[in-house]
This record gives sequence, structure tokens and C-alpha cells, in this order.
Amino acid sequence: MKKVYDEIYGYIKLDDRETELISMPEFQRLRRIKQTSLAYLVYPGATHSRFSHSLGSFYLATILGERFRQIGIITDEELTYLKLSVLLHDVGQFPFSHSLEPLYLEKGLSNKDLRALIISRSPYFREFFDKESIDYNKILEILNGSSMVSSVINSDVDVDRMDYLVRDSRHTGVQLGNIDLYRLLDTIFYGSNNEIIIQDKGIYSLENFFISRLHMYQAVYYHKTIIGYELMLREIFKLIFECCDPSIIDINDIKNLVYDSSISYWDDEWVYMVLYTYLHSSNSPEYLKQKIRNFLDRRGPKVVYEEISYDKEVKEGSGTIRELVDLLDKNQIPLSSIYPTEEKIKILNKEKIKILTNNKEVDVRNYKATLINHIPETLTIRRIYVDYQYAKKAREVVS
Repeated sequence: MKKVYDEIYGYIKLDDRETELISMPEFQRLRRIKQTSLAYLVYPGATHSRFSHSLGSFYLATILGERFRQIGIITDEELTYLKLSVLLHDVGQFPFSHSLEPLYLEKGLSNKDLRALIISRSPYFREFFDKESIDYNKILEILNGSSMVSSVINSDVDVDRMDYLVRDSRHTGVQLGNIDLYRLLDTIFYGSNNEIIIQDKGIYSLENFFISRLHMYQAVYYHKTIIGYELMLREIFKLIFECCDPSIIDINDIKNLVYDSSISYWDDEWVYMVLYTYLHSSNSPEYLKQKIRNFLDRRGPKVVYEEISYDKEVKEGSGTIRELVDLLDKNQIPLSSIYPTEEKIKILNKEKIKILTNNKEVDVRNYKATLINHIPETLTIRRIYVDYQYAKKAREVVS
């Protein structure tokens, strides 16, 4: 038995098997991957890691799983596999989390693909699973499935989201992520089709959860400055790929890192190593070096156009964004310095929420005594950024 002290929940207890799992190099890698990517460039305290988040999610899943086991919803074996699955849910995260993932997605590798590869093919994990008689396929089924047990980890209201809202709120200092965790854990259930079922006495906690999620997406996860630096970092890596090193976004290289246990060292520090390498390389063009300097010196791109909408369908790539990019290009602002982006963010799915009242499940849309029906289901953010040296001119053009 091991106890790890967490700044949110206090002591988190792990048994010997769980302790051995988090001690593996692939799991220790998560200490060197920031939970909120580049958010520390806006919120200096946001340097917490995927490691602490994984332990926090495990803690919440243990509370919820024990409750479900005691009332007969899940078995002892399902609880064991749930806890192992939660520990491993982020093991495939990319360096700086979602900042660089789109580059690898274009090549056919997502963080979920990498997670499955590490769990099934990492020599350390395979040896551990064989020794402990653990069927890793059951872990993958929970992580990728839609069963009630899967919903604990992956649903509109899961332990992953519960932990990161509270944890990210603490480390950024943004108080919008404060939620009534323990009330939520005590009143929530999950349906067979990924539905969220909440007892009526927990409805205020669920409202608080969704409102907090909406506000944290606006204030932290899609903060205009943070997204600007993520776009800039991706552009730098694309330039390195195009002019210096095609292997930098080679998914076969990433897979080979898994096979020989070197994936443990593919982390945020690797990103900085790449930046410093090509900043000082004689083979790097000057425009690439300048972009790297700007990134490291926090001279990032600026927003020159922004549109935010709720529950409104916006056709991808249509209208104003494309027209404005063309206009900026015609006014001598280099395309490599223009960063258009559109994100449609799901906040909740009201079709999947049921209220348990008087021993009956009621569709939330037919339940009048809740604010949930007034919370938008989606948030759409459309922006155009330009490198900071062109910001003044670009704002004149788009105005």
C-alpha cells in the first residue's frame, strides 16, 4: 500500500499493483507533460501535470466505483479494471497535450491510438500484465467502449472532467471550475447507452458542473492567447517538418518509440529540445529561427477577428473566415503568419441526461425545475490570428 499526497484531495491510496503501474517509465512520462498545455503562458501557476490529473481521476473513480460495487451495480473485478483503466486513460497524451496532436492526427495517429499502442505493445506493460494476470483487452474495452463502466471515464459527466475542472481551476486561479464534487459523486448514475442519470437531489450540482465547464472552456481551455500560442507551435513544427526534418511528424517513428520503450522520453522537454536544436542549427532558415525566438520570448500571434456563438450551426470554412484570410493575403500579410481557427465545442448533450425523481427517470428536457435546459449545448469559437508584427496592419484591414 502506498499513499500519495495530492493538493486537491489529500492522501490518495494505491495498492501494490497500482503502485507498480504508476512507477513504470511510460506512466512517469506524464510528470513531464503539462495538464493544460501552454496555459502557463497566461496563468503562470498552470504547470501541473497529467500525472497528478491521472491520480486525481483515479481517486474519484475509486469513490464512485466503490459506491457502485456496494449497491451491486458492478462486480469486484469490474471495479479493479475500472481503477486500472482510469490510471491509464491519459498514458497516450502527446507532448504539450493537445497543442501538437492535430499534426499527428493528419498522419493518422490520435492520443487514443497511442494509448492503445502503449497499453498493448509496451514491453514494460506487457510484462506487468502477464505477471499480474491482467487482461489488457478489458482495459482497452473500458477506455474505448460505451458501457456503464466506460461512462465513468468517458461521458459528459465523468471523473476525467470532474478532476480537471477542479484541478485546473486551482492552478490557474480561475475560480469558475469550483464544483460540488462529492454531492455529484453521491447522486450520479450512468445508463447503458452513455446516459447521465442524476437523482433530483443532485440536480444543482449537475447544473454547477455544466456551467463551470462552459466558463472554463471560455476562460482557460480556449483562451485567445493560449490558443494563439498553440497555433504558433504547430506552425513551427510544420515548418521544421517541411524544411529541416521530415521525420519529426513520422508516426512510424513514434510507434517504434513504443516498441523499444523509448516513448517514456517523448514529453514536453522533447519539444523544447527540438526548438533549441533548430534555433541554433545552421540548416534552419532565418524565418523559422525568428518564429522560434518569438515563441520562446512570448511574442505570440494576436487576434484580429473573433466570433463566438452558442447552439448555432456554423458551416466549416465558410464565409467571413475564408474571405478575411484572402483579404489579409492580398494586403501583403504572409499566409505563414495568418492562423485561422474554428472550434465547435460540445458542452453537454441534453438527450443523454435523465433526472431520477419519485423512482422514475425523466428526460431533462421535460423537467422544468432545472437550469440545464438553458445552458447551451455547444460553443463555437471562430478566430483569425496574425503574427504580432502584422497585428496593427491586419486590424486595419479587417475593420
